[in-house]
Amino acid sequence: MTHYRAPQNERADFDRAATLPDMSENFAYFPAFIHVTGKKVLVLGGGEVALGKLRLLIRSQAAITVVAAEICDDIAAMVDEGRIVWESAPFVDTMVNGAAMVFDAADDAYLTTRVQAATKRRNILLNVVDKTPHCDFIVPAILDRAPVMITISTGACAPALARIIRQRLETVLPATMSQLARIARDARQKVADHLHDNVSRQRFWTHFFQRGLQTRNSRNLGAEDIDLALRQFVPDGSAATVPGGQTLQAEVMVDCAYDLPHGIARAIETADIVFHEDHIADEILTLARRDATVIPIGCITLDENPERKREAINQQTKIFARQGFNIVTLTQPITH
Repeated sequence: MTHYRAPQNERADFDRAATLPDMSENFAYFPAFIHVTGKKVLVLGGGEVALGKLRLLIRSQAAITVVAAEICDDIAAMVDEGRIVWESAPFVDTMVNGAAMVFDAADDAYLTTRVQAATKRRNILLNVVDKTPHCDFIVPAILDRAPVMITISTGACAPALARIIRQRLETVLPATMSQLARIARDARQKVADHLHDNVSRQRFWTHFFQRGLQTRNSRNLGAEDIDLALRQFVPDGSAATVPGGQTLQAEVMVDCAYDLPHGIARAIETADIVFHEDHIADEILTLARRDATVIPIGCITLDENPERKREAINQQTKIFARQGFNIVTLTQPITH
């Protein structure tokens, strides 16, 4: 079993509660992605503000209509390319009929009042650009690794903070993520044909993505990498579809997930089963996948024979590992 020792958190004034999400604060906006393929999306306005929304919208497969008396050159180019439809007539309520959502980028208070009334009567989602109180939905900061799309929202409280978070993520998440996602999209059926149970498929994709996201792996990936990974994952002539899982015991002496070594954090994020002592911080445990099994094991250091108890847990992890599960055991130093 591989052992790691996390660095000691020496901040005397560390406030554990301050690092945890405030579960008493409800979402003002429910986080979701809206399916707009082939659906009508209406944009009011033909200037720079509307252009900013259109640059994102044309990346989707929505049927986009712009309503404006005049449009800027860049929007006109989108019209000429057939990417959007331009309606130069004055706005009337029936223009919103059948729309999945409406963007009001016209900066006209009178028009906004009319659009709000029209969309509310028809239960259509409305976004009034830079007028959050009038919005049914907001557009978050976006990290584009298409087809991977990562969004960051502060619930319209601090848009600048969302942009800073996105900028930091830009430096962490490699551009190869896009390529990996496209390979996975094209190879899902092939992998399903080779691996017939959920556990083996989950193991395969976890290993494939972990290798692919390594920063040192800068070469172009392709479909042949899936074939190679499948051959390595299920050796020719082998009847075993589930390889042995990995076990890791991490002695944790920090309360903040940010202070964890990357290797430990990644192991928690990909583990199927997480054993943990009572005093492991909730913030660290929330790194585990939603479908992972998280098992408390009490406080080993207070057990009558802590070394024997740890050995018993090690034996349990080996049993699970033989069944193909990845297991992480999070403990704290034994004190005497």
